[in-house]
Parts: sequence; C-alpha cells; structure tokens
Amino acid sequence: MSNLTPFEIRLELLKMAQTMVEQDYYAKREVIANQYATDCDDAKLQGKQPPTHPGFPPYPSEAEVIAKAQTLNTFVSNLPLESKKKP
Repeated sequence: MSNLTPFEIRLELLKMAQTMVEQDYYAKREVIANQYATDCDDAKLQGKQPPTHPGFPPYPSEAEVIAKAQTLNTFVSNLPLESKKKP
C-alpha cells in the first residue's frame, strides 16, 4: 500500500468524483437518446411526425464534482453525515 499525502488523497477523490459524475451524465444521456429513438420509431410506424428532441441534461459542473468529492471524503473519513457543512 502506498503512502499518499493528504493532497494526493484529495486529488484522487476529485478524480473519482469526476469519473462518477461523468458516468452518471452519460448514462442519463443514453437513456434520453434511447427513449427518443424509440419514440421516433413509434411515430414513424404510426405515420406521425417525429417528436421534438427533449434535449440533454447539462454537463456536470465543477461544483457538482466538488460536492461529490466531499461526499466521498465524508464516507472515507468515516464522518457522520450531519457534520457535513452545506455551502
């Protein structure tokens, strides 16, 4: 096991948080795209106009990544959720 400094640990938590929020974003995007494709196919079969694309959620912000990292840090540090400060 390597000995990471507190700065390195925080960096790793940020990287993990970034990956997690990106995966969540792309999963939501995939669900929307699949549903839209299904709705278009249904409309085509029924001879109707295809529906308007609903759009995708906004890409995760820096604040969302930091919030996820803070949640991970709370878990890793074994802190009770009540001690987490809200911005």
